[in-house]
Amino acid sequence: MNHKIYFGDCLDILKELEDDSIDMVFADPPYGMSKSKGLSWAYSKHITMQEAWDIFTKDSLFEFNLNWISEALRAVRPGGSFWVSGSFHNIYQLGFILQHLDMKINNSIVWFKPNAQPNITTRMFTESTEHLIWAVKNHSKEKWTFNYEVMKGLNDGKQMRNMWSIPLTPKSEKWAGEHPTQKPFELLKRVILSSTNEGDTILDPFLGSGTTSAVAEYFGRNSIGIEKNKDYLSIIQKRLNPPQKSIQHERLNVEYIEK
Repeated sequence: MNHKIYFGDCLDILKELEDDSIDMVFADPPYGMSKSKGLSWAYSKHITMQEAWDIFTKDSLFEFNLNWISEALRAVRPGGSFWVSGSFHNIYQLGFILQHLDMKINNSIVWFKPNAQPNITTRMFTESTEHLIWAVKNHSKEKWTFNYEVMKGLNDGKQMRNMWSIPLTPKSEKWAGEHPTQKPFELLKRVILSSTNEGDTILDPFLGSGTTSAVAEYFGRNSIGIEKNKDYLSIIQKRLNPPQKSIQHERLNVEYIEK
């Protein structure tokens, strides 16, 4: 498989992609949850949610989401799929934008995390889900890919439903380094196997720790990843060339491009 990893701003790099050249997008964009002073625990000195890349005003978050989604959709082929994940902080805005860009929303997936983190404020219910929107570029009624039988096979021969119980990313998958929002292999496995075929090309505008590219390689798909923070380069390199598969991966075609 071929994998291209771009390091730079997705708003710039997405503009360089050819029209109708991508079979599927998976995006895990900033949720807009972080604060300049972070969030503190009720009974601890621990501070979280201070990621600079996740801090937006309401207006700037909407403008950012509209821009990157518009450019990503331009690159998606007719009949191609667009997956985006989020929490209640941003998923409604993302769905609003997709609807107004005339995308057909097929499903809203609820990702239930049975081992979710406890609520740090003690002032509301413990959040134990995230959401994924699956939309397709169906402007001219093009057929989209949905591997129904594959999904049944992953669900003990029964129809796959739109609530997925998948634990948070285990430590065993973080062997290459720490990333604050690394998605579990199982989540990307279901997304990729449901909506693509072998040899297809998957785009991830917010590659992070490289999960999308790693899962794409594992299942025989090509990928294009974009990541703004070059600090994650070593994590991505390790995951695409794991030491336990070094012989198998000697011929792995990965291109790292700094913009």
